[in-house]
Amino acid sequence: MRDDDLAFVERVHRDLRDVTWPEPEEIRATARRRRRRTASLAAVAVLVAVTGPAYYMKDRPESPPTAAMRVPVDAGPVRAEIPLDSLLAVTEVPVKNAVQLGDAGLGEVVRLDPTLQRCGDDRGVPAVPAYSRYSRSQTLLSPTRDGRAPARVELSQDVYRLDPLVSARLFTHLRALLDACPEWHVVENVVAAGETTPNESRHAWETAASSFAGDESVLVRHVPFAPRGPASGRTLQRSSPVAMTVVVRVGDLVTVLVPDPGLGLGDADLEALGRTAARRLCPAANPAC
Repeated sequence: MRDDDLAFVERVHRDLRDVTWPEPEEIRATARRRRRRTASLAAVAVLVAVTGPAYYMKDRPESPPTAAMRVPVDAGPVRAEIPLDSLLAVTEVPVKNAVQLGDAGLGEVVRLDPTLQRCGDDRGVPAVPAYSRYSRSQTLLSPTRDGRAPARVELSQDVYRLDPLVSARLFTHLRALLDACPEWHVVENVVAAGETTPNESRHAWETAASSFAGDESVLVRHVPFAPRGPASGRTLQRSSPVAMTVVVRVGDLVTVLVPDPGLGLGDADLEALGRTAARRLCPAANPAC
């Protein structure tokens, strides 16, 4: 070993002799204090994590009670689901001994006249699908006489709860469809006598009445003409009867009524039926009537 190494080792020995080491009891006491301090910090951390928001809110100056939320004194509860009473009663429809079927749903598409929508698509009217928050529907069937003949749908009614902007767009879209489709010609295939034959169908729509019930209302008349073969011009099928659709809005509720043409209801009867439907919607609408 070299002399400089020996000198370095000797200096280390002297320095170690000069170091003052704590007594064993003092070392153990220091360790206990550190453990208590660590446990205290951990407990405080857990307490802050669990009740921190409460302490935070307690330390903040309290706001005046009126600043938390202002609720009008006359504000009623916001209605969501559509009650059964919002539908027309069986006694309010001119169908004797009708069989009533019902359904309810969420997020349903508002159904108007699918053929009218096809015409709108053909004429370039942008489709505006309207989805309801809640919906309820009913179908009234005529009873069968002998139990074998199929029951006939006498009236269908759908009630939709819509957001205000959606209901406004719905009536705007309906008016746009009626303006674009006073008459529509379409070529389709018809099966007659076992043969598929191309034919031309013609449809016409008009607004029979408006603003007769609720906040907004429209009575739509759909006239389908008998389809004819383009080559011979002969009638291939009988024309369907004139179809009427009643659309009424009260607040955020919209109802669509489609009566069977066989009921023989005139425009005045359908307007009266629309007003009855509007009165049914009033208690469940937002805002209520």
